[in-house]
Amino acid sequence: MRFRSLLAMAAAAALLTGPAVSQDRYNSADFQRVTHALTCQCGGCNAIVGECAMDRCPSSEPIREEVAERLQAGEAAEDIISMFAERYGLVILSAPPTSGFHLSAWILPGVFLLGGAAVVFAVLRRRRSVAAAAPAGGGAAVPAVDASPEVLARIERDVEQIR
Repeated sequence: MRFRSLLAMAAAAALLTGPAVSQDRYNSADFQRVTHALTCQCGGCNAIVGECAMDRCPSSEPIREEVAERLQAGEAAEDIISMFAERYGLVILSAPPTSGFHLSAWILPGVFLLGGAAVVFAVLRRRRSVAAAAPAGGGAAVPAVDASPEVLARIERDVEQIR
């Protein structure tokens, strides 16, 4: 009888500690780093593998399981990420690589942002200088005309007739 109670206690302890041990492999820093570096490939959610909330996802669940197994086998996180990139292509990476041609994906947004800011600055500066050159009355600026006094007098008479 004593043997059965010891056996029952051992089975209960194994059942209670089993899930905790298996959950620890999903909470390690390396597991989080790898699963956040990969994108779910189910075709519907485009979520990060570590955060995919789809119930029974055909992509993220097997990937998480494989990552956990490979980490437990002692593989390095970078090697696991590289292996998935070779298997699926760069589409599985949640961020583009920071080398080679892919470096442009990191640099070009900043270049375009600075270029856009320069264009906006130039347009505002030009508008400010045009506004400063405009007459105070708000009307259009009248260009200076070199005309004889007779022509100016005739223009004055015509303007008076119109009024």
